[in-house]
Amino acid sequence: MSIRRLSEIDLAKFAALSGDMLERALRAYNTGGGSWSYNPVRHSTADILAAQTPLLGSIEAASWSSLERQIARACTRGEAQRVANVEVGQTLFEASRRYGWKAAKFDMGRLPIGFGESVSYWSDVVVEDETGLFVPFFDHRRARGIANQSVRQIVHSMQHLWIRERYPDLVDARLAVVRFPSGRERRGIQVDFHRDVELLSYEDLDARVRNVYQVWAQVSDERDRKKRSGTDGSNPFGF
Repeated sequence: MSIRRLSEIDLAKFAALSGDMLERALRAYNTGGGSWSYNPVRHSTADILAAQTPLLGSIEAASWSSLERQIARACTRGEAQRVANVEVGQTLFEASRRYGWKAAKFDMGRLPIGFGESVSYWSDVVVEDETGLFVPFFDHRRARGIANQSVRQIVHSMQHLWIRERYPDLVDARLAVVRFPSGRERRGIQVDFHRDVELLSYEDLDARVRNVYQVWAQVSDERDRKKRSGTDGSNPFGF
């Protein structure tokens, strides 16, 4: 049986859980999912940050109006997706200029982990602020994203293992999660850097990812069997 792949954000959230808490969370997650994603703005991250390509030298930064059109064209799931993607794109565009961030493109690949799975808790850019270099992972969700320390521990551990331990030039780079929480009028931006929380080993992370997918497969199979037998108890009202 093939099961739906979990997004990086959802996988990190589930990997921070275990036992009954994990099973309950996956059962709740299995009841549905979003109809669109933040892939349009995610794929424009380097352009939004005006990230330079070292071999090509300095390239003129794109205007927000051109970036807005680029992001909007990539939104194929309706107005809600367009509005949300454009909003977080503009928030990042304005914040990066306000903070004086400089960015460079850096292809980091994907970390193999679990049962043939691979993850990418980075955006193939390295950013420099007034303190130095940092490697960001962008969590574009309004809520229920990488907002607590136990989930950030998973993300920062993945970043450390795959980036700082593999690339000598980035051994001292800070690890960051960039979030876009809802404000009173529009989305804001919050950068959560790794502080003193213990980083997990690859063996620990791999075991957690394997466990998540094992439970996810069991939950998915059980739900599929109930649907086939007509005993899942679902209705148009979602209960």
